[in-house]
Amino acid sequence: MLLQRQVRAPLESAVDLTPMVDVVFQLLIFLMLTYRASAQSEIELPPAVYGTGVEETEAITLTLLPLPGGAVAVFNGMSTDPNDRLDSPDAIREAVAEGVRQGRRRVVLQADGAVPHGEVLRVGSTVAEVEGIILHLGVEDEGQ
Repeated sequence: MLLQRQVRAPLESAVDLTPMVDVVFQLLIFLMLTYRASAQSEIELPPAVYGTGVEETEAITLTLLPLPGGAVAVFNGMSTDPNDRLDSPDAIREAVAEGVRQGRRRVVLQADGAVPHGEVLRVGSTVAEVEGIILHLGVEDEGQ
């Protein structure tokens, strides 16, 4: 009896990655179609729990209110008197700079809940161009 060694063909051990690539592409397409790149969406901010109040006489308050058509009006102070409206970024910077010259370095942004988050950021960025200020965001106390 002649002993023969059985020679096996090498095993093919490759894994078929086609189904995994299909799933990855489907997830990628889903995420691309459902992603919203707009910074104008509403963000629900949590209520302040540990914040401290700012004395009104030591702060400059800017009030942001929504207008029909999606625009936002910025007012100097808590009033919505048209004479106190700040129509341009230069007017906002000048109002804050005037407050700093009077010794009021704290700036409080009070925005209505319907004001888009992006507009609050835009006004905050404009205010931050004035040196020496401390920026605060007005929030509602919990339970109000």
